[in-house]
Amino acid sequence: MEHYTIRGRIRYTSKKKEIMDKVRGGETFVYTTHVDGSRSLRTHCSIDEDSPRTLRDTVTNVDKDWTPTYGFVQIHVDDAFVGSSWFRFTKTMAECEGYTIKEGRISQRLELTERPAIFGTHPIQADAMHTNVYPLEQGPGTYTSPLYLMCSFHHRGADGPILMHKRGLTVNYFGQEDVTVEAGTFKAHHFSIGTNTDDDYMGTDKHPPYHTWVTADGDYVLLKAHCTGYMQTYYELTEYEKHKNFF
Repeated sequence: MEHYTIRGRIRYTSKKKEIMDKVRGGETFVYTTHVDGSRSLRTHCSIDEDSPRTLRDTVTNVDKDWTPTYGFVQIHVDDAFVGSSWFRFTKTMAECEGYTIKEGRISQRLELTERPAIFGTHPIQADAMHTNVYPLEQGPGTYTSPLYLMCSFHHRGADGPILMHKRGLTVNYFGQEDVTVEAGTFKAHHFSIGTNTDDDYMGTDKHPPYHTWVTADGDYVLLKAHCTGYMQTYYELTEYEKHKNFF
């Protein structure tokens, strides 16, 4: 089968003064681009800093236009199973079948007037891929996507997973940069997600600014990211392999 696969590892650390640069978890991912241009992302993520400590396994599928088609999310929180769900998306409908400890057996169906531009599953590599919605041909600036959906509104994705609806996602683009991380030196696009600022969100529980640097080769692989404000989290790509027809 004609395809290429990227394998990577992301280290999670903190920029809080009391635990500066302490490892707080990590993520491994396998990311395949198929011959028709569709993409499949598989991730295993662990947030080990304080409660809720979250262990997540996901599969995210998009078509050649980066439109979500299918997904799967399973989470454990503080060493206990919380939920597992499967998702499907079409032009007119989004659906979820699953089981969670809180909600029990769930079967959801949302009627849509447009296909969702994004389905948020909470891995850092999945977040990086959301920046593809920005029209790079317009140069640096701001763009708000159409409809996007989530599996959890919790900042760590520590509940659900169930189907949740959100308004458009705002993505800010700052241009290209050369970025060096542990995995190497890459041409990168620099984005931030959201309309908030450090001044507005420091000391609150609202999601702070989320700066993200991704590869400029069209794959949108996460190179590094930094959530400021109350979170002060930092993410860095530490391993990267790209192979044609590599299983």
